[in-house]
Amino acid sequence: MLAIYLAVGALADACNSGDASSNCGSANCEMVGTTQICTNCVTGYVPINGKCVAKATSSSDITTAGCKTAENGEADQICGQCGANYFLHKGGCYAIGGDPGSFICADEASGSGGTEGVCSTCKAENGFFKHPSPAATKQSCISCSETNNVDSVTGVAGCTACSPPSAAGDSNTPKAATCTACTDPKIVKTDKNKTTTCVTDDECTKAEGFFIDSTSGKKCSACNENCKTCSGGATNDKCTSCKTDTLYLKKADGLQTGTCVNAAGCTNGNTYYADDTDPKTCKACAEGTFEGCETCEKSTDGAVVCKTCGSRKKIRPDKKGCIDACPPDVSTEKNGVCECVAGYAPTADGSSCASSSANRNALSTGAIAGISIVVILIIGGLVGFLCWWFVCRGKA
Repeated sequence: MLAIYLAVGALADACNSGDASSNCGSANCEMVGTTQICTNCVTGYVPINGKCVAKATSSSDITTAGCKTAENGEADQICGQCGANYFLHKGGCYAIGGDPGSFICADEASGSGGTEGVCSTCKAENGFFKHPSPAATKQSCISCSETNNVDSVTGVAGCTACSPPSAAGDSNTPKAATCTACTDPKIVKTDKNKTTTCVTDDECTKAEGFFIDSTSGKKCSACNENCKTCSGGATNDKCTSCKTDTLYLKKADGLQTGTCVNAAGCTNGNTYYADDTDPKTCKACAEGTFEGCETCEKSTDGAVVCKTCGSRKKIRPDKKGCIDACPPDVSTEKNGVCECVAGYAPTADGSSCASSSANRNALSTGAIAGISIVVILIIGGLVGFLCWWFVCRGKA
């Protein structure tokens, strides 16, 4: 219910029938709790406790409330300041301890904070925060959902609970409250500069560098500064993609999240290698075609090669993985690496060596079959031509 009141109270609206609507200016009514108030009366009236009272016939009520202009002149349509036992809110003076002022201010007597015309304690449970530099000429309590500049401070759209700014801003750039709860189903999003807004889950997940944080209540939190996207936390090991193209995502074993590191951090220890395909990642040497490799590195031509194997295995001839032993007769072992002997090259699967000349000179079965068919067609064509020639000559 509070969220509804705050949402309604954030914007002036047309008045319903009732005391507040009498002599109230067009579309100048708002809700305070369940009570409709007028924020700007017609000429000759001022708002006291949310109702427009006539200056001509209710001067004593106006005097009691201390309704004047901010410069101590005679007020008209709105109040610029209030006196003892009252506080200023939305252009009107409200009695401390009375209705509807008690929905906004928790004080029971004037001067609780030492200043007449000021509410010293605002009702935080009803979504109000205290102005950081209160005065009789300023609005003492501001709604957390207020979007207008109110004496150089403002709230946050859709906010139901908040804490006040440490200081006021200025007429051009008001300081905003820090929102701590939003109208359901929205959640609080805290930017890196500590500015808060109320967003949907979808808006949070689509915002670069943010994630839905379910610790200590659901909220939209910023990822680590190097993460483009993240999951499960704001620490540097929760990235799912990296912010810049100079960083590589280095995942922990068996996890979908990791740390964003530069190329040097990726290859440190040579147990990972930098994969420059999009998105850039640090891949473990033992992954995929490098199965069995404990360490690896990039060669001068940019190709990744296995550097060491575990379990007494040997680096296979193509240097892309490990095998139990070097293939005999066609390779030799040198410092744990199987190297093809002269005239031999790694086979297609890289696990053995084959004669280079045999690979160059031997024709495949398919090639031989193709050549044979061509020869047969040529011979058949030649025989047919000769038969035709002799038959034609014989007739001649």
